[in-house]
Amino acid sequence: MVRLGLCTDPEFLHSVDPTAVRWRTDFLLFPELADSGYAGLAQGMSPHLSGDALLFKFSTFSHRAARYCIAGSVAFRGGSSRVTNTSLVFHRRRIIHRYDKIHLFRPTLDHRYFAPGADVRIFNAQIGRSRIRCGVVICYDLRFPELARALASQGMDLLFVPARWPVARDQAWRTLLQARAIENQIFVAGCNARGVEGGYSYVFAPTGECLFQTKGRASKPVEFVELDLTLRDTAHKLHRNLEEAVYLKSMKLPARIKRRS
Repeated sequence: MVRLGLCTDPEFLHSVDPTAVRWRTDFLLFPELADSGYAGLAQGMSPHLSGDALLFKFSTFSHRAARYCIAGSVAFRGGSSRVTNTSLVFHRRRIIHRYDKIHLFRPTLDHRYFAPGADVRIFNAQIGRSRIRCGVVICYDLRFPELARALASQGMDLLFVPARWPVARDQAWRTLLQARAIENQIFVAGCNARGVEGGYSYVFAPTGECLFQTKGRASKPVEFVELDLTLRDTAHKLHRNLEEAVYLKSMKLPARIKRRS
C-alpha cells in the first residue's frame, strides 16, 4: 500500500509549522498556486525563488511529513527572467523533479503571468520495495490527453494533478481525471484548492474506480488515501492499452516540446 496525502486547504501552508509536523505519508500533494492562487497574482505577488521561505516549507515537509512532497505549483523564477507556473517535487529536502505548466489557461490570464513549459518527463519514487514512476501535470493540462499519454509511454504509474478547478466545471474535472486513469491504466490524483477558485479533489485507480473524493465530505486541511498497487495488475488482466495502441506505435512522443519561433 502507498499512502497519499492531499492538502486541499489553501491556508494550510500559512497556518502550520512544517518543522512540527510528523506523519507517515509516502506522497504529499498540494494544489495549483498553493500559496495565494490567482488572487495573489492579480494583487502583484512576486514570483518565488529557489530557497525562499515558501519553498523551504515544502522541502521541510519532504523531510518531516512525507517521503515525497509534490509542491502543487507556484509562480516561479528559477535562474532566468522567465516566470513559470511550476510544480517542484521534493525528496529529503532536495528538488528531484520540476514541471512547468505547458498549457496556459487564457481566462485566468495565465499567458500574462507565465511562460509555457516544454519538458515532459517522469520521476522515480522508491516506496519500500516498490519503484513508482510518477508524472505531474497542472490543471488545464488535464484537458490534453496526449500529454498524459506521453508520460504514460515513459512508464508512468501515478499521475499527480494539482489544480484550481472551479465547482461549476466539476463534471469535466472529475470526468477527465477518470478518463486519464482508464485510458492509461494508471493512478490519477487530482488535488484541487478549496474556496472560490477551487472545488473537489479526486483519486482514481487504473481501473477507473474512484478511490477517494472530497465531494460530500466535511472539510479537512489534509486528506489521506491508500493506493493498492495491485490494482495496476488488475487493470492489465484483460488488456494493456499502451501496448495495443496501434496508432501510438507509429508515433514518437518527445520528452521536450519544440515550439515555433
